[in-house]
Amino acid sequence: MKSTAIVAVPFFVSVVLAQDAPTIQKVVAEVLGTIDPARLDATVRTLAGFGTRHVLSRTDSDTEGTGAARKWLRAQYEALAAVSGGRLSVALQEETVPCARPNMPRQVPIVNVIATLRGTTEPDRVYVVGGHYDSRNSVGEDGKGAAPGAVDDASGTAVALEACRVLATRSFPATLVFVAYDGEEQGCIGSAAHAKALAASGVVVDGMIGCDIVGNTLGMDGARYDKHLRCFSYAPSGNDSHGRSLARAATFAARTHVPEFGVKLIQRGDRYGRGGDHRSFFDQGVPAVRFSEPREDFSRQHQNLVERDGKPYGDVPEFADPAYMANVTRVVVATLCELASAPPPPRVVSAQLRRDRYDTELVFEPPAGCERFEFVWRETTEPDWTHTIDMATAKPRATASRRLLATFPGVCLDDVVVGVRSVGADGSRSRTATPPEPDRFEQRPRAARAAEDKGGQDK
Repeated sequence: MKSTAIVAVPFFVSVVLAQDAPTIQKVVAEVLGTIDPARLDATVRTLAGFGTRHVLSRTDSDTEGTGAARKWLRAQYEALAAVSGGRLSVALQEETVPCARPNMPRQVPIVNVIATLRGTTEPDRVYVVGGHYDSRNSVGEDGKGAAPGAVDDASGTAVALEACRVLATRSFPATLVFVAYDGEEQGCIGSAAHAKALAASGVVVDGMIGCDIVGNTLGMDGARYDKHLRCFSYAPSGNDSHGRSLARAATFAARTHVPEFGVKLIQRGDRYGRGGDHRSFFDQGVPAVRFSEPREDFSRQHQNLVERDGKPYGDVPEFADPAYMANVTRVVVATLCELASAPPPPRVVSAQLRRDRYDTELVFEPPAGCERFEFVWRETTEPDWTHTIDMATAKPRATASRRLLATFPGVCLDDVVVGVRSVGADGSRSRTATPPEPDRFEQRPRAARAAEDKGGQDK
């Protein structure tokens, strides 16, 4: 293994906070204190009150159908923009897109409601949070029958709107985007259009949080599940990916700022055999996660509205828990505040294990202007980071290529995963960056490598 040359280039760490500069803990605490469960409840009830928000429902009414829903949502976001001091702007993304769902038109019009809180110093680094405002009943192509969609997904739409409300008057280095997505029930066609548009515009989306089915706490077994949310993330291979990095940023934010409420990491892209809007961003190479309640009531999802025991039965507002939605919003807001306040993540170039002692060395490129970092590691079998190494211990120092080399003393790389995250002057943390996987050739069976050496072909 080649050693990394170190040159005598001093690396000074100087983080000086003005006495009146608020820490990220203070900022987040102030914002979380303004989250209002009653507003979340009112949003869910209003959206459910439009009867159906199916993508093919009526658009010529102010009180019924998807047209009424998006008019109302646009008005809510525009009211927030009016008091944001010019920070927040609202737009509709209107497109006619392909739809592959059975018994649906091949081309379907979608309208996403998008509110953008532009960053101050890094506006082209973007974080997205959204829920889908469309709904459906047991007949996927039914654009007329009742489909209140209170939990699926007026709840997620309400969380994104409330997050925007409490953040709209704040400033962040990076840009925050809040979206009410159309067409999720027809194959995530609204979010796909948005993800593609962002990719085409050249902005760097460093994270997307999809809030989908985040309102119900009463399980089909009669038990109440209200102490945590599930966080799903895709990983093409292994247990590390940009999406898993974002998921672990959410657990860090929850532990730090919402300690009474947990985030459970699910090592799967989504519920078994199912999908959501975060998949559209994963397909564009964006770190993306899905937040969902712990135990879904499948008997209410995508159902026709009926009456049982003299009461409406289906996806109705009575089963959306405002206190639980407020906790989901707190996790969303804490995660956004951390990521949008911090510098971008470093870029890890390599990791290597020293041969003279059990130390791991990490080589990384720091983002411009960032002088403070935090180093983390975990056993390969652990879902989340378990150990932290500070600057004084890791002693990052410049290499000949002007990259930085940090040391994990006594940490054997054979058994662990290591990473580094940027730390802002206010204490905010970026996503954690991890080393690239070793050369795939080196991980192939020896026989396969020998065959390739002889001119064979790995089948």
